[in-house]
Amino acid sequence: MPAIEEVTHVHDRMQQVFRNPRVVLISGYARLPDSVASHSQYQRLGVVLAVDRADGRIVAADTTLLTDLARDFFRALVEGSSVTADPAELVGRVQTRYAGQSGAALTTALRRCLESYHQLGDDHRPPNGEE
Repeated sequence: MPAIEEVTHVHDRMQQVFRNPRVVLISGYARLPDSVASHSQYQRLGVVLAVDRADGRIVAADTTLLTDLARDFFRALVEGSSVTADPAELVGRVQTRYAGQSGAALTTALRRCLESYHQLGDDHRPPNGEE
């Protein structure tokens, strides 16, 4: 069970994200291999990214990977990175560093997130003066 300080920190951080009108939430999904433990429960793996449109920086990330350690590892790999600077490097980092059985699904879901972000276009930018 997480410590109260940790829960408070996460809550405060997420409140900052929610208050920022430049942050958009994007998601991507991919089919899990039959051989992974969570397949019978989920069948698909999801990746969700909160991205600041001002600079393309990932301010928060989550995934439906089964264990806390795997989710935390994924967050550490992607948070703070830019989805616009070098998307191939971001995907490559996850491919290289995450060697779990769900790795292919994880990178596919991440790629789909990046595609969704780039399809947003200017429609989802906040009005002038808010960036």
